[in-house]
Amino acid sequence: MSTTYHMVHYRRFDADAKALKGKTLEALCREALNSAVKKSSLWSRPEDRVFDVVDGDGRKIFLNKVADLSSAVFGEMCLAQAKDLQALLKMEPSEIELSDLTTATVYDLAESEAPEGSQFIRGLAYWLAIGNHILFVKTNLMTPELVRLYLDWLLKERGAVLDPSTSFALNAEFDKAATAGDIGEIRNLRVSGKSAPQAITAANEPGQREVKTSRRVADKVAQMSQAVPIVKALFGDKQAESLIESLGPKEYLSVEASVKVRGRRTEESKKKFQAIANDLADESDAKVQIEGKDGQIRDGDAILRTRMPFHLPHEGSNLLEFDNVADQLQEVYARFVKDGKIKA
Repeated sequence: MSTTYHMVHYRRFDADAKALKGKTLEALCREALNSAVKKSSLWSRPEDRVFDVVDGDGRKIFLNKVADLSSAVFGEMCLAQAKDLQALLKMEPSEIELSDLTTATVYDLAESEAPEGSQFIRGLAYWLAIGNHILFVKTNLMTPELVRLYLDWLLKERGAVLDPSTSFALNAEFDKAATAGDIGEIRNLRVSGKSAPQAITAANEPGQREVKTSRRVADKVAQMSQAVPIVKALFGDKQAESLIESLGPKEYLSVEASVKVRGRRTEESKKKFQAIANDLADESDAKVQIEGKDGQIRDGDAILRTRMPFHLPHEGSNLLEFDNVADQLQEVYARFVKDGKIKA
């Protein structure tokens, strides 16, 4: 049996308690899928489980397989895009003239549309809603925000089981299990690593300023456009311009900035910290240091997550076995509950 490892991500469903009327995310998903239109429930109408991503360049999310596990609701989301093309390398060599000096034998590179009646899949998400907890595995171009958008649409519009004005959030959960107890209110959030945003550090300690060179010339414009305003704010226009003029042809500015929050924290700023944490939750290569009122978590995750093995239908497959994913996500949930990381 072929296996592959994927990160299992955890989110906590948060919404207005009055609007929920005691119902959990799991119960709302089940109720939405049980909604009857055209004399049949949504379980049996795949064409009505398709969500058009707003401003998504023709992207659609298909809730394909979806099952009531009695103790949870489990489903498979597929991300597709209209008028999509797949690049193909035709393994038939031909000799062509590439320049005045070069004639080469190459394979033909072409693009092909999906066969009639089918669409290319650009991303997948396997998700499990249990209570107010959701665990999911994503692949390729699928993102946590797309998962959230789909569930928001399913409950508010398609299933009409949640008031459209209700806020719908899937929040990342800080992993406090790395310390002896609850670390309390989050004060610092420091991120580093090749995939981390270049200028995001939230801290209560003096920050660092760094200007460094790099040979990644492809990033030059983006790095300079982000770094120059910060350098000017720190050093002033005159010194910043002088520094920029001194750079060599393969040098550019890259800034690691620190944002300091002083005084008593407001509810709005606390929410902003949570939003930053959620955005960083998907930077799987990033190292995160969290400091709270009562302690620190070093080199841990800003979210609750774990890597798990999953069965493939066959060697080299881009898909996961539906039943196996359901079992593994339930295993992760049980483990998190047993370890005291989340409450059942």
